[in-house]
Amino acid sequence: MRFVAVILFVLTLFGVVQPAFADIDQIQAREVARNNNCTPKKISVFQQSLGSEGTTIYRIDCTMPKTDDANAAKGADALLVTCKKNLCELLRPLTGEAK
Repeated sequence: MRFVAVILFVLTLFGVVQPAFADIDQIQAREVARNNNCTPKKISVFQQSLGSEGTTIYRIDCTMPKTDDANAAKGADALLVTCKKNLCELLRPLTGEAK
């Protein structure tokens, strides 16, 4: 009877631990953005695939510094960061849309 209780405890423990990986990926994605001169303002899931080779692509909106030059070229104000098995890397920068 104790064996069944131990198995249920272990299964419950793994069920609780699984959602924490998403938080770790977001922290690592935020660090990748900071390393690429982007101060993160908002992090959202852009695309996600599940399974044993699951990946998550995050869209990270950046806080851009204000410029005095109105004719200056508009740079990228968001980044796509891909995370696979707790390893995150920059996928590509995104340019903002005119509103």
